Amino acid sequence: MKIVTNKLSLAALVIAAVGLMWSSPALAQESLDDELEQYWATEREMDVLQNRLFVREGRFGAGLFTGLLSSEPFFYYFPVGLRGTYHLSNNFGVEAGGAFMNAPGVLTHNSELTDFLENYLGEAGFNSGTHTSDRYLWRANAVAMWSPFYGKLAALQQKLVHFDLNFAAGLGVLGVERPDLARENVESTVIPEVVLGLGAHFFVTPDIVVRLDGRGFLHMGAELPTNEGEFFGRLNFPMEFNLGATYLF
Repeated sequence: MKIVTNKLSLAALVIAAVGLMWSSPALAQESLDDELEQYWATEREMDVLQNRLFVREGRFGAGLFTGLLSSEPFFYYFPVGLRGTYHLSNNFGVEAGGAFMNAPGVLTHNSELTDFLENYLGEAGFNSGTHTSDRYLWRANAVAMWSPFYGKLAALQQKLVHFDLNFAAGLGVLGVERPDLARENVESTVIPEVVLGLGAHFFVTPDIVVRLDGRGFLHMGAELPTNEGEFFGRLNFPMEFNLGATYLF
């Protein structure tokens, strides 16, 4: 009788051990799932860009830039300019700036077409002032900037480079030297324009930003015999690409 009882006790212990071994992974998995659910429930409420290394909210910036501006077929430019920025947040900012380019032979250059016509027709047959279109002198504008993308790049797998991509839009004025419709005289005038742009800003330090910006300028060009009385025929949209640096205060 004792032998039977001992055997039954041993069998009960074996069954209990097997049951414990069978249930332990399930219990462990259930516990892990509960912890992960609690973790992600907390993390989902956090900003993806928490711990952002470089912040600009509430800071002013001042910078310099230069670049290349394409225009009519007759001229091209290397504008030099200044800009000032205030960052309302890390994603939104406002910026005012201006560029100067009225330095013939230095910042303003004839295109190959203009040089060809001057050499072929001579000064009497072709005057770059009256027989071309607008020649740009300077511009000033104000834009709003939106930076929806912020990220990091591994430079040569050695250093992380922090950057953001942005869109810009605003209004400005452009100073030009414009020929009259009769192609007899040239006068300086100021015209309004719409500014659209894209940019990539790279953070060198918390205070220094290197910028690559592209800007498009939509405005009414000179009225010529070929577009007299037309609206869309006079629209110009030259593109400017520039490299600059900004210091944040």
